[in-house]
Amino acid sequence: MTNHRVNKLKAYLKKSNIEAMLIACPANVRYLSGFTSAESWLLISPKQNVFISDFRYKLQAQQEIDSSYQIEMVTTSVYALLAELSKKLKISSLCFEPDHITYNQYCRIKAALPPETQIISSQNFVEQLRMLKSPEEIALIRKAVKIVKKSLNQLKPLIKSGISERALKTKLELLLLANGSTQPAFDTIVASGPNAAMPHAVTTDRKIKNNEPIIIDVGATVEGYKSDLTRTFFSGKISEYIEYYKLVATAQDRAIKLIRPQVKIEKIDAAARQVLKAADLDKYFGHSLGHGVGLEVHEAPNISGKNSMRLKRSMVFTVEPGIYIPGSGGIRIEDMVLVTDKGCEIL
Repeated sequence: MTNHRVNKLKAYLKKSNIEAMLIACPANVRYLSGFTSAESWLLISPKQNVFISDFRYKLQAQQEIDSSYQIEMVTTSVYALLAELSKKLKISSLCFEPDHITYNQYCRIKAALPPETQIISSQNFVEQLRMLKSPEEIALIRKAVKIVKKSLNQLKPLIKSGISERALKTKLELLLLANGSTQPAFDTIVASGPNAAMPHAVTTDRKIKNNEPIIIDVGATVEGYKSDLTRTFFSGKISEYIEYYKLVATAQDRAIKLIRPQVKIEKIDAAARQVLKAADLDKYFGHSLGHGVGLEVHEAPNISGKNSMRLKRSMVFTVEPGIYIPGSGGIRIEDMVLVTDKGCEIL
């Protein structure tokens, strides 16, 4: 699988007249080599695939790295090693990932390489490869989704007045582990009452009160692949918020029904917002409709009104409309969908 991915990257480099690419993003390193830790780089060229790390990861690299890679351990500095490899492989143009290399690192790489070496910013090509999930990746994501759903069902009897947000979060994360997650996909959010008006609220010691919404945003991890789901619960009957919930559910449903190959992403986002706008509630929905999920919990494609990209089969992303009323509370419903040949599947 990694060989197939690296070959696609090499074809891109050849087409772009670039001799080599430096990969620094941990998720991209894993995607292309199988290495599961951080603080490592890849140097991909037509002549050689090189994995670069240090002594701490030597044994792990020998166990995990695809056999097509030459493993190099840094002894002096990574920049000196890059200069050595660049000379050995006769690299005159090097592509790098601007979102994952600091300015300081860029300057040191440039200083280490010969002055005539072209250093070129990439166009997120590896991230574009990662947007289309393989059957193996989809199977792992399905499992991560299943773990979250099972864990939330087990947690549900505890969601009532008197229990704190933090207690629910702690219990939920223990359930994730017990059900097969290696770790939470991100910092779990449990937000009740007025805290639920913050889309990315920080879980607190606040105790849930009667008749208020509780937003729980949670994800699991299976062999590096993530899931991300949000459910809104109620500690009692709140007629106003029940109506909000119905509107958010309708907005999500309208968006999901449009999902199929070749549909523009901006059209999906607009469909959800139109439902809330008709109820004069669109001003309470200020974030994107969703985002891709895979080795990272937030990855391409971004599901927003600013994205005119057309959907493709095998994309996996969230659809998560919400309403957030300052000082009062909020509603969010988030599910993950897989784009299929003729439509989509809710995972």
